[in-house]
Amino acid sequence: MREPLLRFHEVGGDRYEVSDIDIRGLSRLRLFVFDLEATGLDTSRERITQIAGVPLERGAILEAEGFSQLVDPGPGAEISAEVQELTGITPERLAGAPRLPEAWAACRAAARGCDLWIGQSVFEFDVPLLHAEFARHGLPPALPPMLDSVVLATALLGEPEGRWSTSALLQRFRVNTDGLRRHDALDDVKILGRILLPLLHMLREERADHLFVPPEKRLSIKRHPPR
Repeated sequence: MREPLLRFHEVGGDRYEVSDIDIRGLSRLRLFVFDLEATGLDTSRERITQIAGVPLERGAILEAEGFSQLVDPGPGAEISAEVQELTGITPERLAGAPRLPEAWAACRAAARGCDLWIGQSVFEFDVPLLHAEFARHGLPPALPPMLDSVVLATALLGEPEGRWSTSALLQRFRVNTDGLRRHDALDDVKILGRILLPLLHMLREERADHLFVPPEKRLSIKRHPPR
């Protein structure tokens, strides 16, 4: 997979590799922090049920400009009781929600003016899920430039004993999440925004605000363990 910002290398097992990253002035860019919720974890067959995003610019999370949209997953899509409990998204809540093409267009409009999108584990979940949904709905496969916060964390903090999950990053930076609910897409992007602030500060202070992974020095990323 060739993303606009980097080269993605499948190596199998519990990890993948990235290279060809050369982003200068990352902390000065206008970022769109985004997240998806879905009917389950199998990106080849599950359906999107919520899209959310919030701009982050020059050290500020612009919550007043946040976007959140429930998505009708379409006929035949089922949400297990476990996923309903985890996300709070029930079939009743999705009644009357737009289908993906309309919801995605609204999300792109909300992100207008942002230089790149960033999310947690997007290369493992959000990107393949979006590609599958685009194919299902006959949409063009193009995505905006995207960066995975797991890649950014690994580049700055090194490879952890486990993985740079949201929980691990929250603990690493002692982020306060009072009043925010995990696995609600809008709250999740607000949480990720609070994680990104110290990461971007580190990049600015320690790497001259330059995220660089050359072609000859691939960065190894631990995958989320199978669930």
